[in-house]
Amino acid sequence: MPKNMSRIALTMVALLAILCLAGCGAEKPKESADKAVLGWAEMYAYGVSDNESATGMTKAQSDQVSEKVIGDMLKAFSMFPLSQQNVEAMTTEYITKLQAAMEIKTKIKKDDAEHPVVEVSAAVIDHQGADKLAQTSEDLIALGVVLGQLRAQGFTDEQLKADADFQNAVMECVRSYVDEIPLKATQTFEVKCSADKGNDGKMYWVPEDPQALMNFITGM
Repeated sequence: MPKNMSRIALTMVALLAILCLAGCGAEKPKESADKAVLGWAEMYAYGVSDNESATGMTKAQSDQVSEKVIGDMLKAFSMFPLSQQNVEAMTTEYITKLQAAMEIKTKIKKDDAEHPVVEVSAAVIDHQGADKLAQTSEDLIALGVVLGQLRAQGFTDEQLKADADFQNAVMECVRSYVDEIPLKATQTFEVKCSADKGNDGKMYWVPEDPQALMNFITGM
């Protein structure tokens, strides 16, 4: 091969190597791993998150998570003699209280270029304590007694759900219960992340084991 051709070939190889390195650098997620994990954790805890865009979730994925998390809350409050409007209002109040009480925070534990580790801290719900509270709450017990008496008198659930005074009394009772739901002391959990390409073609940090993160943040 002539010397000038050899030099051209070497130059081309060098240029390709530089372009490859530049391309690899551009593939790194723009959002930090701790912000991405915060978005995942908040979605699992509340069904909504101001950091959702950092997760790389598609609309279908985020809708699925929201419908599951918020749907479970709606079902729980539907067990009380509340109108659908009040069930939805109570669910909104509950989410707001959870956001303030759980104090979900994230920070980079290991700043690795390929597999960063994020530490999540949160005060998660004590489900055993919540179940015990539901069985022993004087307000809930009293509500059960009154509800039984009203049904014995012939009042239907539809009538009770349309009665403003009864609904106000039930809302206050449920609020009292929600305010007393116990949380565990703040705990931490480490989340190992990997970069993955979203449907928009951009790269995002995602938990390698999202189920483990969900189990931690929901206290399961």
